[in-house]
Amino acid sequence: MPPDTIEHNVLQAARRGHFRYESGHHGDLWLDLDALLADARRTRQWATALATRAAACRPDAVCGPLTGGAFVAQFIAAEIGIEFAFAERQIDASGTARYSIPAARRAALSGRRVLLVDDAVNAGSALLATAADLVACGADVAGFASLIALGDAAPRLSAQRGVPFFTLASLERQMWLSQDCPLCRAQVPLEHG
Repeated sequence: MPPDTIEHNVLQAARRGHFRYESGHHGDLWLDLDALLADARRTRQWATALATRAAACRPDAVCGPLTGGAFVAQFIAAEIGIEFAFAERQIDASGTARYSIPAARRAALSGRRVLLVDDAVNAGSALLATAADLVACGADVAGFASLIALGDAAPRLSAQRGVPFFTLASLERQMWLSQDCPLCRAQVPLEHG
């Protein structure tokens, strides 16, 4: 596998162990997305390839959750030649992450077909929270896209929302609800991602 392919770079950024994801799930795979996306030219090339696929859902705008998803979404919006929006991450008192479109962009998305983009999708919590807020803005979810889909994320989100999911690379991982985690039962310490 050539070193410039997304698959090669994803494997270089992957680490196996015991991790807690933003969704609260536990899993056995961590991706160092900051390192993976540090080369803006390479990320733009991947986003261009993803835009070529995702344009098929005919979006009017592209939206991504901050941070990584928004960077990829902006590249895709520029490639397709459509509007870009982002969702800001907020943590509530219980520690749950929410994503919302800034007030200044909400009305502009009403009635628009929006492609939701993330850098990598694991449990899909960031995309689902962003989708919920887009619907609250009056937008229609046209599809999902990510550079990387982990486990069953792509087909699960596609089926859940009834829209296509476009991705460049897939990687297997195991993921569990925290109370069902076999790594916790085996007393494997949680690692920091």
